Amino acid sequence: MSVLLVTQAFATDWDSILPPGSQLSGQLEVVSTKMELTVGETLLLPLPGSRSYSCPVEVDGDSVRVVAHDIHESVTLQGVTPGKSTVRIFRKFWQDPDVSESYQLVQVVDVTVTSSFRESLLPGQQDDTQKIPIPVQKDGTEWEGYLSRQSEELVTVITEGKEWTALWQRAFGVPAPEIDFEKYGVACVFLGFQSDWLYSIHLEEPCIEGDLLIIPYDLMEIILELEGPFRASGQYRMKAYEKKKGFGMIVQHGSCKEKELPNNGLPEL
Repeated sequence: MSVLLVTQAFATDWDSILPPGSQLSGQLEVVSTKMELTVGETLLLPLPGSRSYSCPVEVDGDSVRVVAHDIHESVTLQGVTPGKSTVRIFRKFWQDPDVSESYQLVQVVDVTVTSSFRESLLPGQQDDTQKIPIPVQKDGTEWEGYLSRQSEELVTVITEGKEWTALWQRAFGVPAPEIDFEKYGVACVFLGFQSDWLYSIHLEEPCIEGDLLIIPYDLMEIILELEGPFRASGQYRMKAYEKKKGFGMIVQHGSCKEKELPNNGLPEL
């Protein structure tokens, strides 16, 4: 379940990856690519930006999110929940107006994200009559529990109110608590109904790797004496962390590779 930072061998010059004949025709053709990630895994795609061209990126689907994006250098994606997403990479000349007609599609990446767990409970088998307790806030802005309606594994950092509201409605059926998303992002780890065991989810102090603020988490097995097969019920943990200007935020399984941040792990703004 460790997170892997994958650097694909995409050149920073589009001429080297264009389909045969496109250079002769003088027309820029779209490059199509397929990728596979597990939930929580990250993918670094270099972009062919220059002083003249920037590379906007668009994501269609909820299984992948952009965690860092330099329009001239690279984009970092993270698989957040099982499913499929399409990532579109465009090229835009710096003097062109900022309208859709000035964006030239150059690459399409179809990403399939799979769960980190073996499936232990088939869809539709969960007990819909089971009462889901409202999460209790503890230690400032932190929530933890073992029951939710979030059926799919979810590992992400929520950075906007709309996404936060949707998660609470989907997982608990109640309004979301107030969070200042100008200042904070919320690290969320939901194990879904595919979890193979009951775990204690530990969120650790953040650290910096490149242009990312990494929030490590670990899973500790809880000793159980079961009378029947284990039934995963949507266990979760959520915790707010202070943002750092210019840095993307991700949740990563395992420990940081670099030294922890000072000031108890909170970055200076």
